[in-house]
Amino acid sequence: MVIIIQNLSMTQREILIALLDIYNRSKRMVKSKEVADMIGKDEGTVRNIILSLKVLGLVESKPGPSGGYIPTLKAMEVIKAPSSVPLYDRLSLYKGPVETDIKILNIELLDITNPNSNRVLLKVLGDLKQLRVGDKVRVGPTPYSRLVIEGIIVHMDEMRKEVIIDVVRMVSVPRERIRSLVPKRLIVLRPEMTLREASQLLLKEGIRGAPVVSDKEKSTIVGILTSADIIRAFYEGKLDAKVKDYMKTEVIMIRDDDDLLDAIRKMITYNVGRLIVTNALGELVGIVTRTDILKRIAGLEGTWTV
Repeated sequence: MVIIIQNLSMTQREILIALLDIYNRSKRMVKSKEVADMIGKDEGTVRNIILSLKVLGLVESKPGPSGGYIPTLKAMEVIKAPSSVPLYDRLSLYKGPVETDIKILNIELLDITNPNSNRVLLKVLGDLKQLRVGDKVRVGPTPYSRLVIEGIIVHMDEMRKEVIIDVVRMVSVPRERIRSLVPKRLIVLRPEMTLREASQLLLKEGIRGAPVVSDKEKSTIVGILTSADIIRAFYEGKLDAKVKDYMKTEVIMIRDDDDLLDAIRKMITYNVGRLIVTNALGELVGIVTRTDILKRIAGLEGTWTV
């Protein structure tokens, strides 16, 4: 019987990919708790699903304190099958800040036991002529493990569709709700405030931007004003202008129960450095900035810009 990835349930697929990811990085038996922690599911559920994967011949296990689970060659073939993931769902390779049309089929960590070498082999789909050895590239965040890998191309093989990069940074985006990043103290501006008053408030609070609201309940968001807007007014000699004259009215928002990864994607998509945060009722909760996110993710500062 041939098993194709589409025949697996979403939960089976999620757990199998997470198991493969952990195993490829550690090259050892994997505990069910590690898989559960990665995908945010109950460990008992994970163990039950792994048992079903074992029956399908996709997982092997070893009992005891030093035991755990490892994926079989069959599992690796299933996951790597080119038809298993639609092209539009695959990861793209970024050359600097620009997304290329090269898609990632597989990521393999090389020399994992060598502390002096940290290279990654990328199996790709697409024309490699748009790349050169020495180019700075980025992949990720990957599904499940949420890895962001950034490095320099050191080798390419057009025939085999392989790219080897020397890793500069490899970090994992933690699973965290946006509400945990939002400062408890809510600072807002009013449309009729002068830019001089607004700049004094931002300076006093040590922040670079704030939402603009039109009512006392702070529920009607009409814009956002940043230090960049104030600097522009300064050079135009209009510090006595109103906040409403320089605020941005196209406000990019995010829910407080959204994931940190959602915020990163929105900031990159809309080329902004801060997002207005609302709750499920659409009420203003606060603001989250690129700096807030970077403080949660050590080493990610150079992997994306807004």
